[in-house]
Amino acid sequence: MGEQSSTAESVQADNWSSALALSLSIDPVVPKALQLLHFLEQVDRHRCLYQAGPALSRAIQRYEECWLPLLAEYGSGSTGCSVPLQPPLDCAWIWHCHRLNPIAYAHDCQLLYGRLLGAPMTMEVPEVIESSRKKWEERYPQEQYHLDLTQFQHVDQRQLPALPKQASRIQYNLEEAAMRQSTFYYQVSQSHMKEVSFLAASVQRYKGFLHLFKMTGRKFFLVPTYDIDLMWHAHQLNPQAYAEDLTRILGKVLEHDDTDADRNLGQKLQEGFEQTCRLWQESYGTMYQRAGAMYRGEPPAPLLLPSPAPNLSSNANKPTTALGMPLDFTPLASRELMQVFVTVIKARNVPHKKKGNFRVRLQMERKCSHFKLETASMPLLSELAWNHTWTLEVEKLTNGLRLELLRKRGNALKQKIVGSEILGVAHLSWQQLLATPTLSYDGWLSMSHMAVPRRSINGKPPSLLVSVSVTPPQLAPRLFRTINCIPTDDTCRMIEGLPTRGQGCWLTKTVLDHTNGVVFIVRSWYSDGQTSTPEEKRCFHIHQGEWEYPNIYNTVGTAPAKIVGSARQLISERDTSAILSMQRCWGFFDNSSRLAVSRAMADPMWNMRPLLEIHGSLSNQIRLVCGRKLDYEVIGATDEEEGGFVTLIRYNPIDAPLGKATALFNWRTGAMEVLPTESVVLVLSLLNIIATSVYDMEGLKIKLKSSRAPLPQATSADEWGAVVMTTRSGASTMSRREAMMPYYCWWDMSPMIWASYFYSPGNGALGAAGCRAAGACGGGCGGSACGGAGCGGSGCGGGGCGGGD
Repeated sequence: MGEQSSTAESVQADNWSSALALSLSIDPVVPKALQLLHFLEQVDRHRCLYQAGPALSRAIQRYEECWLPLLAEYGSGSTGCSVPLQPPLDCAWIWHCHRLNPIAYAHDCQLLYGRLLGAPMTMEVPEVIESSRKKWEERYPQEQYHLDLTQFQHVDQRQLPALPKQASRIQYNLEEAAMRQSTFYYQVSQSHMKEVSFLAASVQRYKGFLHLFKMTGRKFFLVPTYDIDLMWHAHQLNPQAYAEDLTRILGKVLEHDDTDADRNLGQKLQEGFEQTCRLWQESYGTMYQRAGAMYRGEPPAPLLLPSPAPNLSSNANKPTTALGMPLDFTPLASRELMQVFVTVIKARNVPHKKKGNFRVRLQMERKCSHFKLETASMPLLSELAWNHTWTLEVEKLTNGLRLELLRKRGNALKQKIVGSEILGVAHLSWQQLLATPTLSYDGWLSMSHMAVPRRSINGKPPSLLVSVSVTPPQLAPRLFRTINCIPTDDTCRMIEGLPTRGQGCWLTKTVLDHTNGVVFIVRSWYSDGQTSTPEEKRCFHIHQGEWEYPNIYNTVGTAPAKIVGSARQLISERDTSAILSMQRCWGFFDNSSRLAVSRAMADPMWNMRPLLEIHGSLSNQIRLVCGRKLDYEVIGATDEEEGGFVTLIRYNPIDAPLGKATALFNWRTGAMEVLPTESVVLVLSLLNIIATSVYDMEGLKIKLKSSRAPLPQATSADEWGAVVMTTRSGASTMSRREAMMPYYCWWDMSPMIWASYFYSPGNGALGAAGCRAAGACGGGCGGSACGGAGCGGSGCGGGGCGGGD
């Protein structure tokens, strides 16, 4: 058995070496892939080129009538002097889609021009673009080089009159090809795809993919993962090099078939992928699936501004960035996330005398002490195998994996008292994985002895056969949650007992980051100690920093003096109580921007999804949409599950003309996720304005409590979001293990369930314990778990929200 295994591994290693020895004419491939990603990003900003309509029809017409003749005259292989050429964006997109079917492209070129029109990809060199524009305009004086695609952006292509059908000599259906490729960029648009280390690993896997075709004699329908497919696309964009390379490697040009898109069980694409996985593992001894390279689901539909912003171009030279951050803002703790695939395949050298069932436990080295995943328990037969896969997102600071081989004891009483026996432990650090050429480890992990050595086979410790792959770490969104605190007075000091006349009373919230550290304190003016604050004087301040205490024994803290954001309710003489019960308006950022929060009387759930409208300097830059949208979309979610969520979408003509989700928050639970490029102060301001406005319009009252803040408790080293278990798009949450709920994506679950874990005083690792919280739930409610809007509390920091006991 051992000799056979060794022989098979040797053959697999030789196969992989042969694959890496393949040479490609376009080497180095990585710069070509980066250029392709940049090009696809540009096209993705003009999605009118993705759907049937005048824009796509015009692009196809210009490609056939203008670009191909120009390429035939001046491009590689032309009878004249060959010069570098750069097509305009619309023609470049159609040319790209045409070349992705190399056989059809070669056939059409031969039919139209008698030869293959090839041209290496060129970088966006200004001189090349200018030279190409001049040649274009000399040849086609009535046709502009650049097609103004913005005229099609804010219009449904299906509603525009179709262009007259033009007779075409191209036999390949370019319109259908462009539509099929419309989702590809979404699959390869994550930031790790632009990392050189990831792309270099992808080149190796692409060579392995081509060699697999060679070893199997091209008998099978092999399906690429998206890292491989990206390299395949980059290779095909030089038609001549691709034809020469594939003829040399496989004896013929390999067709790139993108017509099969049905991923359901039993369909050609799904069966082909499973077959590819099996052949890859048999040939190379490694897992085919890789972190960061798998199908992401269908891309979400864009959410445009209600109407084209007339002055959006005023920021045309500025990329999407955070606005509203004061100059003295202290940088917040960042997060770096990695995607991780872990497959536990089987074990060897397990002691034969050990009876019972065996399983493997997965943990992280740091930052999440309560995180434990386990395979199914299996008996020790001829082979101990699991083939169990986990898909995770982890913070780089978790350091790595810890794998334990466990045996369930035969004695039930002993099992209950001392638990399972640990037979061995293995460790694999992220540093080790990131240092490998493939960003992965496929092989046997020797485990440290935890049992008596003589019980092992030949005195060897147990080993696990695993496959682990990672993506390079990337900056990740910051996470925040709000905890209700006891009120503070006009001096920012916590109030002991009930407020007195002239003392001032400010409802107060503490804002925690992912490390459970206090980063902001939000204070909303509630009363002067006797009477409630007049509507026209309602305001709140955002203080940056932690509570300040005179000494370690004192439980009465003071908010830091530095204020990084403020907002004030805007009231006019016409605002009667009836009007205020329908709409509230707040000014922020020195009143340069305003947010109006309104109730729709026809909507019985208005208090879960109020109408939100931004005015002022931000009105043409951001949009607030109730619910989880764009990258935060949850397929099949009910209206109740969407309640309280708001997506912040930012627009910019340079890098986000169709809108980019830069933050998601839930004003009912006080949870926030903010991209590093977005203003945390802005998001925190919006959350408090919405929470305050909704509860005020509902007419809810606050009953202050005189409870004191708890004594400081030991701070756990665990961090929120250190590990996130990913699920299939649209998968039910009912099958999730209760103990692992804190390790699922916070916004991919019911707000009530999330709050019950993250605001539970008994949850020492991730809950509110030790955070000096007077209440348990942030965002304007004070219950032990956040339920409906306006749940009662012990003093909410949202200002004018909450109910009685």
